[in-house]
Amino acid sequence: MSYPYFAATLPLQRFGEGPAMSLDAFRASCAEHLSASDNAALAALLDGGENRHSYVRAWRAVDTQLRNAVARQRAARLAVRQGGDRGTAPAADASKWLHPHEGWSVALETAVAAAFQEENPLKRELALARIRWDWAEELAGRDPFSAEAIFAYGLRLQLAVRLAAVDAEKGDARLCAFAEAVSLDKNI
Repeated sequence: MSYPYFAATLPLQRFGEGPAMSLDAFRASCAEHLSASDNAALAALLDGGENRHSYVRAWRAVDTQLRNAVARQRAARLAVRQGGDRGTAPAADASKWLHPHEGWSVALETAVAAAFQEENPLKRELALARIRWDWAEELAGRDPFSAEAIFAYGLRLQLAVRLAAVDAEKGDARLCAFAEAVSLDKNI
């Protein structure tokens, strides 16, 4: 279905900027303008529910592959920390964290591997967020007024809300508190 008026009313959302609107306001607008089936698909996307819409299935496949790639990269990093180098150390077993998915994208695997070249954890998470942002839009296709474009907007808005909540100072404080707790446990 096409939603030219509704899509045109949505504020511009750019990666790295704060959310263009609240998720609640977006959901309320969607409830008013989207068909019941498209609204149900959007809710499934944003809330992790089940839906048979092709965009929802495609997004789930991409997101699962991305999560699997992250698990493999983290397992490889763990193996290096446990005494090997990246090229020769046997990877830690990531298989218990992997989930089946439809399709396969070499570009997605390559993008995740590139994100893990970043040593700074915050920059790595931003790189992974950018991958999700780009794939949400890629899956929407070329029609900026389609339901899929609205779905991609919702995913990107949800990501912007999550990124806006990231606070480096609070993260550093939590890391210091955790490190202190671990060192106290070892001294007991």
